[in-house]
Amino acid sequence: MAAGRTPSSQETWDAFFSDFYLRVHAGSAEPRDEARLQAEAAAGLARCPEGGALLDVACGFGRHAIPLAAAGYAVTGVDRSRALLAEAERRAAGEAGAAPVFVEADYRELPFADASFDAALNLYTSLGYLGDEEDTRVLGEVARVLRPGGRLVVETMHRDLLVRDFTETGWSLLGAGRLLLEQRTFDPASGVTQTTQTLIDKDGGRDSRTFEARVYTATELVHMLRAAGFVKTSCFGDLDGTPFGTATRLVIVATR
Repeated sequence: MAAGRTPSSQETWDAFFSDFYLRVHAGSAEPRDEARLQAEAAAGLARCPEGGALLDVACGFGRHAIPLAAAGYAVTGVDRSRALLAEAERRAAGEAGAAPVFVEADYRELPFADASFDAALNLYTSLGYLGDEEDTRVLGEVARVLRPGGRLVVETMHRDLLVRDFTETGWSLLGAGRLLLEQRTFDPASGVTQTTQTLIDKDGGRDSRTFEARVYTATELVHMLRAAGFVKTSCFGDLDGTPFGTATRLVIVATR
């Protein structure tokens, strides 16, 4: 990373992954089956055995953890945000069948014994918030709690796709008369993006958050995974295992 450019502080992220994040993302009109299909495809890439111990880190509001528990996996979801976990617990309580175990923790210090899980998932661009060294520490913690031969599946945006598709502004309707505006800058040399999200309510009220995040290349993430203790990595373009390219998302399957 270029000198002087780092992602935002932990305080900034704590303020973002809060009720603000839920207002932006938890009310999405995403088809109900989409998250389930993504989650099951990721568990398949991870080769998690039937009923196996599966770690979802960071789990957010349970988008993937809940359907995976319903599919029969013994799911543990970890997130630092109490607000997101509270929403995950609320959603899980409304579902039939087994529920995930949700744990509030920083994923740099996972509160689990070595070799506790058969597989792990890190989905929906859940890296890049802490900088190269600390993100590698996160990956090392996941490696520590995986059993030998266990797999981690990472699904994320990557630098080459961002270079190809970058736009400075965007907006989307969130329902209930609310609008989300985004203003962005991107430094391709450092791989750091700055984003300001402004949520506009139907009465005109505004709430904004500004943050900087690191967007890695596939090469950088593979190097970080090897440094973290993973012995083998494979790159794909999506959770169905299609080829990786500059026009696809990045899915890495890393074996402990």
